[in-house]
Formats: sequence, structure tokens, C-alpha cells
Amino acid sequence: MNAIEYAQRANELYAVPDTANQLRVLFNDDSATMKDIATVVSGDPGLAVHLLKYANSAVYRFERKIESLEKAIQVMGIKAVYEFALVFGISNMIKEEHAKYIDIGRFWQQSILCALYGVFFARKCKKKDTSRLYTSGLLHNVGELAVLRVSPTLARDCNRFSSDTLPKYCQEEVLGFSYAEISAALLQRWMIPDSLVSTIAMQHHDDSPAVTVEAQIIQLSYMLAIMQTYPDYYKAEEHIPEFLYNSLGLSLEDCSNAIESSQEEYLSLSAIFKMT
Repeated sequence: MNAIEYAQRANELYAVPDTANQLRVLFNDDSATMKDIATVVSGDPGLAVHLLKYANSAVYRFERKIESLEKAIQVMGIKAVYEFALVFGISNMIKEEHAKYIDIGRFWQQSILCALYGVFFARKCKKKDTSRLYTSGLLHNVGELAVLRVSPTLARDCNRFSSDTLPKYCQEEVLGFSYAEISAALLQRWMIPDSLVSTIAMQHHDDSPAVTVEAQIIQLSYMLAIMQTYPDYYKAEEHIPEFLYNSLGLSLEDCSNAIESSQEEYLSLSAIFKMT
């Protein structure tokens, strides 16, 4: 199977949650109100509870406790609510039996860290729409879930990397391509904006900076997230090429600052997604 075939098969098995689809329609409807959106969210009790937790987390740092869905939506914004609904739906696609093939906790750790580092570096680079980097980071590795659902033993084999081999090279050896290609193809089927899909598709570097600043940020965020998720295998000073941060006008110290500044938000998000 190629990457597109994996995405097609996974799309049949991983339907985008109905709530997320309804929110996407409202997001594109200029006449939609906060009450309309709150009504849709309240129809999914699990999503509603976790959305309130998210709005009250360290990510938003709101001064007072948020107790209503409408207030949470107002604080977060319609776009962020839709994106959270999509990621929450993805989290529910992972079942207990999948834990014997991949480390679910590390899957979420890599995804959340990539998102948080993306926001940190976007701010350092004075990018206005940091939410795009946040979403790209959270969704950058959904290709792993596609392989997990379609060919679980291959997903297990793709995790047999070492300090001498980065995950993407193990994926290419086992599958013939990386998870990035499957992620991009699957998200395109889920009608994620093309600009985000292309950024996710370019998350791996080929010994030179990506064309766009957003893709460069995701490349750096991905590598730093890998370092932090698998610290026994990789070290930032040894495995992150200098051009990944130099091309953004950043330094290795900025990478250390990204790790330190994201710790509180990471703990909040990992609790919400119930990493195991």
C-alpha cells in the first residue's frame, strides 16, 4: 500500500466525528452564534466536559474560572473549538488494544509537544496566527494512527528505531514512506485547509530549510518533540541540525527555552487527553 491508499483505508475506518463536522459547518457560517456552537458541543457530553477543562487549563491562563460553554467558546474562538473537537475525536479513536502495538502516551507526548513548540517558535518569529502552528503540531502524526488501524504490526515495527536511526527513517524502511505523507493525505480527506496539510507534509527536513517559515517551524518543533519524547535515544545538541534553528534566526538556547516554557501547558494538555 502507498500513503494515499493508507489514508483512504483509514478514512473509511476513522470517520471524522459528527460533532466536528457540524462545528466545521458553523465555522464557515458567518451567521452562526456562540449559542449555536454551544448547542452542538453540548450534544457531545464528553467533548463539552473536556472543552471546559481545556478553556480552564494553563494554555489559556484565564483570570477567572470558566463555567459555561458559551464563555469557553468566546475565550477560545470558534476555530480553536473546532480544532479541539477534531483532536478530541481522534483521541477517542485510540483503543486499549492499540497499546500492545505502540506507546499511546508517547504518541500524545510527541503531538502535544510539537504543537506547543510550534507556538513558542511562531511567537519568537513574530508570526501572528500561532494557532495554525498549534494545529499543525497536534495533527502532524495522525498518519501513525492510520497505520495502527490498518496494519497494526507494521505500526509496531515502525517504532523499532534507535539512537542511530530517527523515526522517519525507520518508517521509510518498513513502509517505503514516512507518516508525514499519510498524515497529509488523511487530513486532506478530512478537509483540513491545504496550507496546513502542506506544512504537515513538509515536516521532515532534507538537509536544508523548508520553503515557508511555517514549515521550518514545524520541522524544528517536530525534531525537538522527538528529542523530548525519546530522551534516551536523542539529544538536541547532537541530533538537531543547526540550520533548522539558524534559518529562523533562533539558537539552541531558544530550543531549551521552548522546552522550559511549555512544561506547564504540556501537563495541562496531557491530563486532558488522558495519556496512558
